[in-house]
Amino acid sequence: MWTIDRAREGDLAPLARLHEAVRPGRWSTDALRAEWLRSDAIILVARGAAGAPGVLIARRVLDELHVHDVAVATELRRRGVGGELLDALAAVAGPPEVRRILLELRAGHAAALGLYAGHGFVVVGRRPRYYPDGEDAILMTRTIESGQSGLPLRVDVPVVENRAEGGANHRLVVRVPDWPGAEPGQFVMLSAGARTDVERTDPLLPRPMAVYRGHAKAAAAEIEILYKASGRGTRLLAETLPGQQLRMLGPLGGAFPPIPRAGAAILVGGGTGIASLYELASRAAGAAVVHVVLGARGESDLMGVEDFASLDVDLHVATEDGSRGQRGVVTDVLGPLLDRIAGPAPTIYACGPTPMMHACARIAKAADTRCVVSLENNMACGFGVCLGCAVPMTAGGYSLLCRAGPVYDAGDVVWERLS
Repeated sequence: MWTIDRAREGDLAPLARLHEAVRPGRWSTDALRAEWLRSDAIILVARGAAGAPGVLIARRVLDELHVHDVAVATELRRRGVGGELLDALAAVAGPPEVRRILLELRAGHAAALGLYAGHGFVVVGRRPRYYPDGEDAILMTRTIESGQSGLPLRVDVPVVENRAEGGANHRLVVRVPDWPGAEPGQFVMLSAGARTDVERTDPLLPRPMAVYRGHAKAAAAEIEILYKASGRGTRLLAETLPGQQLRMLGPLGGAFPPIPRAGAAILVGGGTGIASLYELASRAAGAAVVHVVLGARGESDLMGVEDFASLDVDLHVATEDGSRGQRGVVTDVLGPLLDRIAGPAPTIYACGPTPMMHACARIAKAADTRCVVSLENNMACGFGVCLGCAVPMTAGGYSLLCRAGPVYDAGDVVWERLS
C-alpha cells in the first residue's frame, strides 16, 4: 500500500506534478521548496509503489497546526490516503507541543467534509463569501491533546463575575482550569462576547486584555480582567453573564522586568493601561520602594484605584478634570516626583495611551533613568501571524508586539512612527 513520512528534497518535483494534476496552479516546485525550507512547516508524503499518491502541507502556529493543503491522486481517492495523512500529522506533532489542528474548506465540498469529520474534526465556524467566487468557508478543528504543556492555553472559560464599576469600566472574573500563571505585563486574547452554538463572525477577532490579577482556586484559578466597554467587541463582552463561556488564549507576550528587592520604581498607568500594572506593584510592595501614578480623564474613568490603595505603595492620582487627585495628566505628577526622590533614580514602568508613554520616555531620558513600557497597539491574532502589531525599532526594522512585546525599553521604540 503506502507509507507516510516527511518530505525530502527529491520529493518536491513529483509533488508539484501531483498538485498540478489535481489542483492546477496551487504549488510549483519552487513554492514547495520554499515551504519545505520553513522551520514551521510540515510536509507529509504518502509513498506507494508507483510514487507519491498523496501530500499534506501544514504550518505550526504556536500550539496549533494549520493545514494548508491535502492533495491525493485522483485514482486513489476514497481509499484512505487523506485520512492517514491527517492521522500521521497528529502523531508527528502531537502532545504536548500541539493542542489542535485547524483547517478550512469550501462549504460545498461534501466529500472533504465527510473525510475530516470521520477523522476527529468538528465544525467550529463559517466564513460567509470567503472564497473569490463567493462560496462560504467551513472552519474545522481536531483536538489532539489535553492537559497542561507549558504553552499558552486555548480554552473556553466560564464567567464567574462581570460587573460594571462606573462609567465604561468593567471587571471580569473567569475560572481557568490548569492556569499556568501569568507574569506582570502578560495578556490574554478573549472572544468578543459569549460563546454560542454558532461561531461568531461579527466581530470575528478576539480582544487582547491584560491579566489584572489571579487567584488560585483548587484545580483552577480565577483571573481578573479590567476593561472598558468602548467598542462593539467590548460591549458584547460587557453583556456576557455569569455561567456563560468565553474563548481564551493565553497567557501571551513578554513580562515586565521585576522590580529588584530593595530597589525603587515608579509605575505610571493611564486609562486601561492601569490594568497591566497591578501585579507588578503587588509583587514588589513592601520589598521595594514603589510609587504608583494613576490617571484618567475623570474619576469615573479610573480603574482599580482602591486595589492599589490597599497595597504598601506611594499612590498618586491625576484626573484631567480634577474630579479626583491632582488636576492634570500623569506626567504632571511624574516629573516633580522624580525630582523629589533622593538617591539613584528609580526605573519607570509605564502603560497607557501612546502619547502618555512617549512623554514618560522623554522624562526618563532627561532624568537619565530607565523607562520600560507596555505598548497597547491593536492586535488581531495574538501570536505573530497577521503582522498587524508591528512596532518600529530604533535598531531598524520592526518588532511584532504580540510576540516580542508588549514590553519594551522605551529607548528601543521609534515613537514618532508609532501610531
